[in-house]
Amino acid sequence: MRLPYCVLLLSVLISAMHPSPARADDVTDQIDQALAAYRKHDLAVAVAALEAAANLLRQAQADALKAVLPAAPPGWTADPVDTSAVGVAMLGGGTTISRTYHNGDQQVEVQIIADSPMLQGMAALINSPLAAAAGMKTVVIGGRPMSYAANDNSFMTMIAGKTIIKVAGNKATPEPTLRGFIAAVDFATLEKLAH
Repeated sequence: MRLPYCVLLLSVLISAMHPSPARADDVTDQIDQALAAYRKHDLAVAVAALEAAANLLRQAQADALKAVLPAAPPGWTADPVDTSAVGVAMLGGGTTISRTYHNGDQQVEVQIIADSPMLQGMAALINSPLAAAAGMKTVVIGGRPMSYAANDNSFMTMIAGKTIIKVAGNKATPEPTLRGFIAAVDFATLEKLAH
């Protein structure tokens, strides 16, 4: 017997949460509301509450990911962090954060994409012979293998099979500057968040 969609989503949400002491929060309130509605066979309310809980979890994940972005180096300015946390209905879902940094003509964007079904396809492309044919080469920075694409002056790597980080510069930005931004990313925290 197949379980209804809302029951499956409820079980996924509950398993994704860390147990907390008797204190309720917005996420658990929404899950409790969904469970109560499900028991009353009010599936529309149950689904809406589960989707609200999932959105709250995505927003919390995006807030946690902001902490791994580098601070603006001396002489650079940083735009506010751009966050996008979308549900499964849009491009399969996932969380994207990015920040753009400026120094004169130089510009660098650091982007993190987490928990998107599209990541597996991107990972397969990065590691395929097509990547080499498209001008991508594998480099190692700080012991971490990354792909470098000369055509868009960017480095990209995957963390724990769930998160991609991309550091891209405009034409005025030299490769050593990009490497400096990569070194400033908090990979240790990013790996913890990815697990």
